[in-house]
Amino acid sequence: MNQQRQSNIELLRLLSMFALLFLHFYTHILLPSESYAEQTGFWKDFPIVLTSLTSLQVNIFILISGWFGIHTTPKKIIGFYLLCAFYGVFTYLLSLGFGHSFSFRDLAISFIPFSALGGWWFAKAYLYLLLLAPLFNKAIEYMSKREFLYVLLVLVLINSYFGFFFKLDINKDGNNFMQLMYVYFIGRYLALYLNVDKLKLRKWTSIISVGSVALYAAVWLLNDNYLHLVKPYTFLLRNNLWSVFNSIVIFLFFTTLRFESKTINWLAKGAFAVYLVHESVWIAPIWRKCLTDIYYSYTPFLIWLVVAAIFVVYFFGVLCLDHLRVLITNPIEESLDEWCAKIIMHIKKLIIK
Repeated sequence: MNQQRQSNIELLRLLSMFALLFLHFYTHILLPSESYAEQTGFWKDFPIVLTSLTSLQVNIFILISGWFGIHTTPKKIIGFYLLCAFYGVFTYLLSLGFGHSFSFRDLAISFIPFSALGGWWFAKAYLYLLLLAPLFNKAIEYMSKREFLYVLLVLVLINSYFGFFFKLDINKDGNNFMQLMYVYFIGRYLALYLNVDKLKLRKWTSIISVGSVALYAAVWLLNDNYLHLVKPYTFLLRNNLWSVFNSIVIFLFFTTLRFESKTINWLAKGAFAVYLVHESVWIAPIWRKCLTDIYYSYTPFLIWLVVAAIFVVYFFGVLCLDHLRVLITNPIEESLDEWCAKIIMHIKKLIIK
């Protein structure tokens, strides 16, 4: 099913991926550094507050999926596998140029992106969501609004209460399939029962966003300096109610925007590739070491200048690279889809007989 891309949502997708990249770059170059360890008070707290504000992207990505609905087909599953396998192989071959030793075992792992050794927790969790979406959609179709609200309440209790506060294994950090299912159901509810055009969402989402950020910063500073109720890193977790709530507010604000941009739509097609490349098990250690070397080799001004240049070149370079990837994987995807369609047709004939 090909849905027409909406530039407002595609812009949000790009900004979310930009925030994810910023979060990973920032936390790996600053937070482990000696100068940060020596900071106290506001300058100790500010980087965590900043990174917390950029940790909403996973929730936003899945809200987008929930808003439009995931319409699973064999072709979509094949396409998702080929996307991940391509970047698994690509990043493995790229790592050889940075000194990684070749082995047939590692090469084989790169072709199996959803294995335990393949990394990419989000890709694995999204695959599960892709496979189960037809069941979720069918259940939602037969739910009344009241029943849907009950399901959402249960999901909030499981994920943001038992998971976040009590750290139960079902969802203790927001980096798992349960978090994606939780947010997907929220996205579907918003799509089905919220009238964006009728409500003055742009005004209210703007006010709420500013107020929420201010409240969050105040709570953070109060907790870190006086109350000490929770450990600082817990504010980064995606299953806390603040993260979920603000992801919804930001998403709803972007749904109120109305504009079209072919450039944004074109670039946004490669957004997921940005995640796959920099979080590859083969490439992640390389860029993290690179950032560490930069930190100890330049003055503070040059550090941020060099990192910003790498950041921008990488971000837009991968977005463009993904369009070349499509030229390679699309013919394979079409062939495999035809092959699967024939197999499914033969199975149906056997069942009917």
